[in-house]
Amino acid sequence: MDMNDFQELYASESREHLDILNDSLLTLENNPEDMEMINESFRAAHTLKGMAGTMGFDNVSELAHAMENVLDLLRDEKLVVNTEVVNLLFRAVDMLELLSNNPDEVEGMDELISELKSYSQDDTVVNNNETVVNNNETVVKSGGESEFSLSKEELELITQNEGNPMIIKVKLEADCVFKSLRADMIFEALEEYGELIKSNPEIEKIKNEELNDIFHVLFLSRDEEEIIYNSINTISEVEEIEIKVVEDINSLLEKEDKKEEKTKQSSKKNSSKKKRKATSLSKRLKSNNTIRVDVERLDSLMNLVAELVIKRTQVESVGTSYNLDELNKKLKPLSKVTTELQNAVMEMRMVPISIVFNRFPRLVRDLAQDLNKDINLVIEGEETELDRTIIDEIGDPLVHMIRNSIDHGVENPDERETIGKSRQGLVKLSAFHEGNNVVIQIQDDGKGINPEFIRNKAVEKGVVTTEELANMTDDEVINLIFAPGFSTNEEVSDVSGRGVGMDVVKTKIESLSGSVDISSEVGKGSIFTIKLPLTLSIIQGFLTKVANQEYVIPLESIQEIVDVNPEEIQTIRQERVIHRRGSVIPLISLRQKLKKEPLEEERLEIPTVIVEVGNDNYGLMVDSIIGQQEVVIKRINDLSENLQKIAGGAILGDGSIALIVNVEEITTA
Repeated sequence: MDMNDFQELYASESREHLDILNDSLLTLENNPEDMEMINESFRAAHTLKGMAGTMGFDNVSELAHAMENVLDLLRDEKLVVNTEVVNLLFRAVDMLELLSNNPDEVEGMDELISELKSYSQDDTVVNNNETVVNNNETVVKSGGESEFSLSKEELELITQNEGNPMIIKVKLEADCVFKSLRADMIFEALEEYGELIKSNPEIEKIKNEELNDIFHVLFLSRDEEEIIYNSINTISEVEEIEIKVVEDINSLLEKEDKKEEKTKQSSKKNSSKKKRKATSLSKRLKSNNTIRVDVERLDSLMNLVAELVIKRTQVESVGTSYNLDELNKKLKPLSKVTTELQNAVMEMRMVPISIVFNRFPRLVRDLAQDLNKDINLVIEGEETELDRTIIDEIGDPLVHMIRNSIDHGVENPDERETIGKSRQGLVKLSAFHEGNNVVIQIQDDGKGINPEFIRNKAVEKGVVTTEELANMTDDEVINLIFAPGFSTNEEVSDVSGRGVGMDVVKTKIESLSGSVDISSEVGKGSIFTIKLPLTLSIIQGFLTKVANQEYVIPLESIQEIVDVNPEEIQTIRQERVIHRRGSVIPLISLRQKLKKEPLEEERLEIPTVIVEVGNDNYGLMVDSIIGQQEVVIKRINDLSENLQKIAGGAILGDGSIALIVNVEEITTA
């Protein structure tokens, strides 16, 4: 069997268990007596060892085993959780992460394994088939080779279903790769002939690759043993099958009744716990109804849907142009179906932002140690969903901004104590939906950004001239931190001070059709607000015309569309404005912004699209409004100054190209 076929799956599953290790170790560091986190870490390390072993990655398996032994000492309370131990375990996690992408030996691994082994030379392997028996359970044995601990509810489950209880022993070939997948195929085959009651090891352990070559299943079926045998025997990499019928089910129930009195005292102790109804293994297997899909396949599917939307728009355009009522009537259900298909594909691409946020507790913990700072990271809204494409791109900008908040923003503990603050600094990372956008905020309670300090640094580094600074507001000065080459650090360090970063952050966010804004108060802290679209593929917008060119204004930015009478327009500080609902709204001519020739004739009414940018409203004056339309965004690679005001292109029904307005750039440039 070609091992390369499983490499990608191995890497993907390894990352999941490494995330579990990171999270549980972080929790354990703050709660050293949390035995659940120790067990969680142990199981993850054990699973990684087993996965690496089945793939033949001996060096990975050896490292995971050395880590597992240290965790076993913590579990047995022979070793105390402290910073030194946690740091060592984190180093092992980092090394395992490197090896998940490249299983070849990397520099420093032997030394790390030696450090882990220095805590213990115990090479005992945990027996995955061990079964705990207590007074609340009845034991089912099969030839002394396997035993099942059944609760009273599980015994009742057997009696409530027709069929003969049997214990099935399955032995897989020694070189079987990903035994859990093979076991899953066996479970699926058995489900055709009866009810799976329980497995040994338990189903959760099997899914985590915590099984040896042999596993047992307690099964209920009305079919003959030969039929059951044949259903499994057709599956490859199965070496041995043994089926034994359990004859004494009634006597087992009698044993349970005799023990009922003994278990009353134990039941009272657990009376506060919610009673759980027994569920068959078959139902638990069916509840796991998720599958892995390659991101490239989703991208391909989205592209096909986008092309379908374009073709539908083209057909609709023909029907409208030639007044084909019958065609227009038939197109309405097609339009509904394509919209539903588009929404379904977009939902498939939506993933929680926790995928990105989960990396930051470890990042903050390590950075705080390096800088001798005490940082409390608060994360909110990690369930907020974003398009997978944006998720893949937003991680690095967020890393840089969080590092800046800790390095530049939050003061060291002694300084904070001197000025009356808590020694522990706060960094808050949050995400939430706002219309068709997702807002991400990075907030700290540090020193804030001093505009005067920025002014001096900006002149010193040649970012702006003294004359230019004279006409800039404090907010505009603060935004100079996004200028290329600007840095407030006096010394270059591993964390910051190289004069690159924030300009790249802004460029990356804008390339995702997003925006970034800063709010800061000296001595109180800063808030960086990032606004991103939910998706980059298909949007709703209003089609407008300016100088014989069609432009799309995204619907998510539009507040309303009005016709402005020239008599309503006033001039305040050399800026044209209108008054609407008690607010002053600046007017912006798209002709002027896009460097088009001005209209020669006077207009009685000017079509104006009121858009919201941040907390402000602006009126975009256009030549005409065509109507609302769903468009597919096509990227434009030309980065000339004029096209920075354009977010992309869209193919219209008649085959012409409409440009999508970058509302943020138009209103601020």
